[in-house]
Amino acid sequence: MSRRLLLSVALLFLFVAGGCGGLADTADERDDASSGDASPTTAPVDGYASHPARIYVDGERGDWAELPVRHTDAPNDGEGVDLERVWIAHDDEYLFLRLELGEAVNLQEGNDLTLYLDTDDNPGTGQQALGLGAELAWTFGERSGRVVRNGDAEEVTHAALGFTSLPTVTSETFEVAFDRSAAPTDDGALFEGDSLRVGLSTDGDRLPDADGGLGYVLSDADPPLDAPPLDAPPASALRMLSYNSVNDFDREQSAIFFETRQPSFRRIFDATNPGVIAFQEVYDQTADQVAAVADEALGLPDEWDWAKQGQDLVLGSRYPILDTHTIPGYENNVSGAFLLDADDALGTDLLVVNMHPPCCNYGPDDGEPSRNAQRQRVVDGVVAFLRDVKQGDGPFDVPPKTPIVVLGDMNFVGDAQQPRTLRTGEIVHTDRYGPPAAPDWDGSPLLDTRPRQVASPLHTTWIAPGSSFPPGRLDYAFVTDSVLEVVHEFVLHTPALPADVRSAHGLRANDTPTASDHLPVVIDVTPR
Repeated sequence: MSRRLLLSVALLFLFVAGGCGGLADTADERDDASSGDASPTTAPVDGYASHPARIYVDGERGDWAELPVRHTDAPNDGEGVDLERVWIAHDDEYLFLRLELGEAVNLQEGNDLTLYLDTDDNPGTGQQALGLGAELAWTFGERSGRVVRNGDAEEVTHAALGFTSLPTVTSETFEVAFDRSAAPTDDGALFEGDSLRVGLSTDGDRLPDADGGLGYVLSDADPPLDAPPLDAPPASALRMLSYNSVNDFDREQSAIFFETRQPSFRRIFDATNPGVIAFQEVYDQTADQVAAVADEALGLPDEWDWAKQGQDLVLGSRYPILDTHTIPGYENNVSGAFLLDADDALGTDLLVVNMHPPCCNYGPDDGEPSRNAQRQRVVDGVVAFLRDVKQGDGPFDVPPKTPIVVLGDMNFVGDAQQPRTLRTGEIVHTDRYGPPAAPDWDGSPLLDTRPRQVASPLHTTWIAPGSSFPPGRLDYAFVTDSVLEVVHEFVLHTPALPADVRSAHGLRANDTPTASDHLPVVIDVTPR
């Protein structure tokens, strides 16, 4: 008898015995767990559960609110980072986990938290750990994993697993997703059957405390996906696109100047049809050079205005650029402010801030502050600039309630204070940048638009299969939503689009991977 048929019989028995509560609301022990080579077999802690659900991986908690906690660990029962609670869910494409820890950590580095997945639900196969036979052991802080099958162990990467986690900044809670179709080794798909077991451990704690892991059933699940379309809605007055076009430092050129990539960029711009484009990583070319290639190779109108600020920040606009300003940050890592005459679209001027704080988490080293500290100074500088603009002390003479959009590749991969500062105005280096101030005109925080990939549950904006770092949300768009309404937003990742959608918009599956390792972020706005 097949495993699927056995599972169906077992689930039917559970349903009849347990009444109409259904599997999604139970965690019953199952009697038919395969013993494999282990004797005796350790039953999973709390039996098995199944929670099919529509989860959007954005680093937030809202879509988990209706799901029961899969397991709560005893508080403060170990040393170091305390493992507190875990949720598990799935759809037809992904296995999702939500992890809750006792303190804020950076999930991508500096920790030894390891996830064990016994994907054949057989404690006698795979790596022996926590009473499991784990086919996959993934250590988050090392950004690496091992698949163990038939006595052989093979190192695997995030790309081979279709692994994603958010947020990319420090947090006490994280969302994790694995592609259920992943085949990381020549032995075939990682998720072989309908049931599995889950366990977590650090050097000082484990979840669950007892052997056997947490049983989970991958039941049929096809919850509807709210897929944002590519077309601008009728309510859109102005469409903006932020794009790290990625620079080749050896060739000293932004990718928009590569003939092999220009057709992909052109199809992307044709499909999205923005009115304003904010580029990052245009280090070695001038605004005039960008204007020329935009007209000749990227399909953008030659009537557009182009301007550059800082070492790599270029903005193009179908609306006249009235003025520009360099916003101090850390040494050459500055931000650019661009004042646009957007009266035709918004009935007023539009102030755009294009940002690209330094990446990564190096340092401190050789007298240089850490990259975390450098990013904080760049963010503090932008908040101070917005405070001065609101007070009438800025470089631009703009009337109150002038719409403001702050966007770019933020490289938020360290301390969560950086995005918090940009959103709320909590300046850290007040001795250098002055007092904190809420950035919106009404004294409220900026709105984080949180765009999501079209036809995907993921909010990631950077994908580099060859990097040890998994996909992350690095590119942001914030608005003063007291005066500007966001009516639509999305991230374009062409491999995720259905073939008919790509065809309708003249796109190809490899367009965004060919163009850049970052994805274009698109927002549609209208005045309130």
